Amino acid sequence: MPLSDGEALTAYSFELTLDGQAIPNVVEVNSISQNVQTIETKSMSPNGQYIIAQMMGPRQSGQLQVTCLATGDPAVTQWFLQGREGDFKGARKTASLVYKTPDGTPIQTIEFSQVMITGISYGALKAGEPTGVTYTLSMTFTDMTVG
Repeated sequence: MPLSDGEALTAYSFELTLDGQAIPNVVEVNSISQNVQTIETKSMSPNGQYIIAQMMGPRQSGQLQVTCLATGDPAVTQWFLQGREGDFKGARKTASLVYKTPDGTPIQTIEFSQVMITGISYGALKAGEPTGVTYTLSMTFTDMTVG
């Protein structure tokens, strides 16, 4: 169901899943990017004109960051350690980010393939502060599709 004319997607409601399992306590998803290399060619035309042309080259892997509230569940850390310790098959997951309307109706889905955690960063810990502890996952993926 698309939005009404002129309305934009908001970050009010979204869902992130890994291998079909919803990730709870997601605070933020950002820095989603995937680039394509460009190939530049330079040549001379038959009449002596210098020609510069660019065309699409191979796609590159993408990256994203996800910030979650820490709950004490060791599953994410174990996933990261699997890859770091050489279990490359177990370290790769599929992910899905679903944008929703404020009432929860899915609008758009982005699918990510071959997702791996490349880093974990825990937020600041301050004594006496009444704030939740968060961690940020830096991830890479092979391909993404928007549907």
